[in-house]
Amino acid sequence: MTQIGEVGKILIVDDNPTNVRLIEVYLRNTGYATEKAFDGEEALQKIRDTHPDLVLLDVMMPKLDGYEVCKRLRADEATSVIPVIMITALTGVEDRIRGLDAGADDFLSKPFDRSELLARVRNLLRVKYYRSMIAERQKFDAVIEDLSYGILVTDGALTTTVVNKQAQLLLGLAGQDCRGRDIFELLKGFRVRPEPALLRTASEHAVTLELEQETDGPAVYLRGRLTRIFDPAAKLANMAFVFRDVTEERLREKLMYDFVALVSHKLKTPLTIVSGYVNLINSGKYGEMNPDLGKTMGLVGSSVEDLKLLIEKLLQYADLLAEEIRHEAVRVDLPGVIDRCAARVVERYGAEHVELERDLPADLPLLLVDVEQLAIVLDNLIDNAVKFADAPRARIRLRAARLDGQWVEIAVQDFGPGIPYKHQSDVFADFRQVDESFTGNVRGLGLGLPIVKRLVESWGGRIELESRPPAGATFTFTVPAAPAAPAQPPSPQRPGGPRHMETA
Repeated sequence: MTQIGEVGKILIVDDNPTNVRLIEVYLRNTGYATEKAFDGEEALQKIRDTHPDLVLLDVMMPKLDGYEVCKRLRADEATSVIPVIMITALTGVEDRIRGLDAGADDFLSKPFDRSELLARVRNLLRVKYYRSMIAERQKFDAVIEDLSYGILVTDGALTTTVVNKQAQLLLGLAGQDCRGRDIFELLKGFRVRPEPALLRTASEHAVTLELEQETDGPAVYLRGRLTRIFDPAAKLANMAFVFRDVTEERLREKLMYDFVALVSHKLKTPLTIVSGYVNLINSGKYGEMNPDLGKTMGLVGSSVEDLKLLIEKLLQYADLLAEEIRHEAVRVDLPGVIDRCAARVVERYGAEHVELERDLPADLPLLLVDVEQLAIVLDNLIDNAVKFADAPRARIRLRAARLDGQWVEIAVQDFGPGIPYKHQSDVFADFRQVDESFTGNVRGLGLGLPIVKRLVESWGGRIELESRPPAGATFTFTVPAAPAAPAQPPSPQRPGGPRHMETA
């Protein structure tokens, strides 16, 4: 489809070669591309073969006259929007009416003036562009109208321009005029995660959006993808939200999470007792052990600790996914959270097995996030890197950079075997591990990365994996940056007094 301002392709149809050459010179000197036909049948074939943007059509021709050619163009959906200027020596009103009835857009009388010809061509090409846009929009509306997914599209000001029937049904807006309204006004009957205030200002290309509508009966859940479309100047041009009803899925998930939580709690109590007695035995409480028994009890103790970690992971998974994730956002210093996570991982695997590098700029802003949730994300990503290392000492590098005034990007890079491309789409799936190709002996249930993804998306961020085996893997995620703190008056406390974490 020719855009406004682009050079169009024009078909010249006339049984007089002299007229064709004259028009061709006028058009080519102005920059237009041209095609030629010398009778009506040849014109229809050329139109099918070359798809012109405009037709200059003589009326009086052998085989098929211009009226019949124009009627056939209008009868074919593929050619119905092509503008037609009839060039004729006939000047009677009846001839013009016949041309209009056939579908002509304009007329040019012989002999014609060059300037008039070019002006009419420019005008009709502009008409053709808008006519094509309308036709495409009608096709688009027809395609999306009966889809099972709800579709909302906005302009750059977040004003809704497209709403299909399914979107109205899912949002409880059937029969209402939704176009021209702010997209978040249409969602006001739902609890939106991430929060609308964050979504209005976020710069992420695509975000997973979850909606929950509380009713007198069971809650209704919707889930979809909010995608931002930017123009060449990096200005927001459109937003598209494609979503569906996931209520049944959420109810099934809740049953599974409740079962996981129940089983985990039932296992935790006897395992705690076993762990306590194993520790007492290993400490010599019940007498000195011979070396063989001591070695055996050491293995038992290690296995018990592994089981405790698995149960804690199951409980964490159930707690996070069984209900809405709540945030207690505070101003967080990233290096401090990394220190906590690194200490836990070193305690878990031993200092000789972990090498943690940091690449953190000195001017990195504070983060605005739930500190415990950020710690869970970092702990899982670092732990994942250690588990999948193919060397006795796992090397891990943490990087951070400010994206803009609102987001900080954090990367956890390992130098292990990497993840083959065919498995990369599975890493965030529940209970899924792809370690068979690597170490074959990785602890865990495949829940760490699903937990990470849900937490990151719950605060409006994104997480991505980049891996090119055997060059390791890098998980990159975004966190909201805290706004600059307003200037505070001098504290009345004496130097060295207690300090408190500032809440948002």
